[in-house]
Amino acid sequence: MSPPPTEPGYSLVWSDNFAGPAGSLPNQSKWNIISKGPNAANQEVQHYTQSTSNSSVNGSGVLHITPQHNNGQWTSARLEGKNAFNCPDGHRMLLQAELRTGTSPANQQAGIWPAFWALGNDIRNGKNIDWPQCGEWDIMENAHGADFSLATLHYGRGGSDHLSRGGPGARVTFQVESFHTWAIKVNRTPSNWQDETLEWWLDGNKFFQIKGSDIGDGELWGRVAHKSFFPILNVAVGSNFPGGGQPDNKTVTGLGSGLQVKYIAFYQSN
Repeated sequence: MSPPPTEPGYSLVWSDNFAGPAGSLPNQSKWNIISKGPNAANQEVQHYTQSTSNSSVNGSGVLHITPQHNNGQWTSARLEGKNAFNCPDGHRMLLQAELRTGTSPANQQAGIWPAFWALGNDIRNGKNIDWPQCGEWDIMENAHGADFSLATLHYGRGGSDHLSRGGPGARVTFQVESFHTWAIKVNRTPSNWQDETLEWWLDGNKFFQIKGSDIGDGELWGRVAHKSFFPILNVAVGSNFPGGGQPDNKTVTGLGSGLQVKYIAFYQSN
């Protein structure tokens, strides 16, 4: 197992390189392995479990999230980081992972919805701040075996006030057969919040950016750029993602429709 790569100008503050015996669960001192039923609002049909049939490490430093279909029911896994981190004023912070989406052809991945994303920690730290007010960073979001991801920021004042930036206007294509490095960077080095940025990166290339001035509200910007966020890795089955839909009789299980992750890490500028 190799440690996460060094990033010039940054220090590593938290990471997981998915060490452990083959077939064992990911490190539960670092992850909450979620157990819950489908999210009908997103047109999801999977049940998230804590079973090693849905999430395990392979013994060589790779996390496997593997959807399964048994007795008419889909199961999968969702991992939420126990630790959350924020970017201090005057610094930059990077949340990064190297991952690979399903290995089967797109026509065998109908309804499959892998994602690497993060939620504002206020949703779970007793402050009674729900989504989207807590903020959501969608770093890699892909579906149906397609060769693109959409960078999206979700935010708002809560309740029915749901705002977003990015989405179809922040599309990037990638080779689905390969591992890629996906990242979001919070840049708080400017002297005013209007010039601060959230930046989306693929394999070392920035492909999308949102400035504080694009949001235009200091309180809302503070929630998505100044607060602590925790990482999430999951594969949903059934989706309302653009071009979305449900699994069909060709949709495969296991790594053919799964997610493989070599590492995930938070870095902070020196």
